[in-house]
Amino acid sequence: MSGNDKSVKELTNQLLVELDRIEENFMAAKVSNQEPDFFQTVKPYADGVFATVEKWESRVKNWILSDKPKYIHVQQIDSTVENINMVAVQCFYPDTREKRFKGMLQSIRYVLNDAISKNI
Repeated sequence: MSGNDKSVKELTNQLLVELDRIEENFMAAKVSNQEPDFFQTVKPYADGVFATVEKWESRVKNWILSDKPKYIHVQQIDSTVENINMVAVQCFYPDTREKRFKGMLQSIRYVLNDAISKNI
């Protein structure tokens, strides 16, 4: 496992921890039932997540192109990045549909855990 691979694994684990925070934010938003201040709450949080996701995306795509793991494809990574960016913003809004939100989280976790299991 090269240094770049280790960094991908660390970023993947960091994203899994972030997903737990996103889910906690979602549950808190449902309980409070109040719209957040976009520029004070949502944007700073989402920008931090976006930065981590951007690093993870480039490193995992390089890993896919070099190691060609079975059953992990660049299109999956693109969809996962898009979904993470969506849930990072949607988690603060109480009107977000719970079933769809939890389905996206499940899909994201599946891809992240699958990437870890493929010896990133």
